[in-house]
Amino acid sequence: MRMKKIITLCVLILLSIGITIAQTDNKIVQKSEPVVEGTYQIQVVNSRNQPNIPGNIKQLVLENRATNEVKYVTLGTEVRIMILPTSEITKPDFKPIKMIAHVAK
Repeated sequence: MRMKKIITLCVLILLSIGITIAQTDNKIVQKSEPVVEGTYQIQVVNSRNQPNIPGNIKQLVLENRATNEVKYVTLGTEVRIMILPTSEITKPDFKPIKMIAHVAK
């Protein structure tokens, strides 16, 4: 009889722990990554060479994006990143831009 009570008590404790964990998991809000593709352009200036794309491009874009002005980040003598402002990319009629462009300066 005493063993039955101990087993019942253990089952109830495990169930309450499981329910608490499930409720906590439901409250965790997953932070989604901002969409970056189509909001910046790697520009190759006065050259037809293919640019080397840095592995931290998303971080560079997010760190340098301005609210109302287009920003340029230089990646060498021939390559720069044009980053569109938040005010532009949040417009309902925004159309993503090409990832790579060759431009004359």
